Amino acid sequence: MSLALSIRGRRGAFQLQVDATLQPEGVTVLFGASGAGKSSLLRMVAGLDPCEGTIRFADQLWRSSGLSSERKNDVDLAVWQRPIGMMFQQPTLFHHLTVQGNLNYVARRRRSPIGQVEQVIKQTGIAPLLSRRVDGLSGGESQRVALARALLGTPRLLLLDEPLSALGEEHKQGLLDLIALAAQTVPVLYVTHNMDELLRLADQVWLMEQGRVVAQGPVGQELSRLDSVLAQRADATALLAGEVGSYVREDHLQGIRVGSHTLWLPGLQRLTPGEPVRLRIAARDVSLCLSAPNDSSILNILPAQVVGLRDVGPGQCLVQLRLAGQCILARISGRSARQLSLFPGTDLYAQIKAVGLV
Repeated sequence: MSLALSIRGRRGAFQLQVDATLQPEGVTVLFGASGAGKSSLLRMVAGLDPCEGTIRFADQLWRSSGLSSERKNDVDLAVWQRPIGMMFQQPTLFHHLTVQGNLNYVARRRRSPIGQVEQVIKQTGIAPLLSRRVDGLSGGESQRVALARALLGTPRLLLLDEPLSALGEEHKQGLLDLIALAAQTVPVLYVTHNMDELLRLADQVWLMEQGRVVAQGPVGQELSRLDSVLAQRADATALLAGEVGSYVREDHLQGIRVGSHTLWLPGLQRLTPGEPVRLRIAARDVSLCLSAPNDSSILNILPAQVVGLRDVGPGQCLVQLRLAGQCILARISGRSARQLSLFPGTDLYAQIKAVGLV
């Protein structure tokens, strides 16, 4: 159920032109600075804003516009004809209805299958809210209800436009978990400029600048690519895929296996052995040495190989490393890179100061 776009649009003086293909599963994060055109692109995909070109989802043509002499052959499905669920920065709920009333209304309009309302209520954990009026909900509660509404009608694609931007940190994690759960059954196109949300959710990423998708690919690849705008950021971070290993109770350390290596991170309780996990490793938390130290307080010291180097500002160097078949980054001084005589192919050891579960 891939989404293929080749569209052009304009909002005032701002021009958007996008050629991209969304993968048929998981979360594709549309990432970029404010004003890059992320929300405009999402609204064009939904059919809320006009555009020219072609939008195709799976075997269904949503939008197709030809030359002016061929307008009679244009295709432009209305919003309600596109099998999508939508969620925005501010929840678009009916304030004169209760939560249950909101769900019932949408279920009727979208002809939801029997039992789906109850299923969505359970999935999003909003049963305690059903009798409450929408205008009495907190921001986090409102967004849970908005997500429940978006899931009704069995959508084949979810379009989420910065749904967490108005929420405090205490409400974000629960919604991130719910969105990740929903993405197991329906592909998601998720707009954000928040790096934490990208790291938590993304399977694929589209990087957007000035109305263009300038790069697209698996999130691990785009995060660790030296010429990526993500790698140039001060908070550049790579992701490592691993699985839960052993737990050392007396030290409260959880092992995560990455290939044949184990990384250790603090853990007050043991995770499920064998469970797949993703680790986030900030480039600034990785230091390099040519031989393995025997007297370091750092627990995670792993063999790695230099893939490439790039200057990233006065006196700073970004080093791409291959570790257990995956790539991470190290941000070190240019002087350190010269003293270590680093070049592609150099074998060394990466000292990883801090590791976090995503």
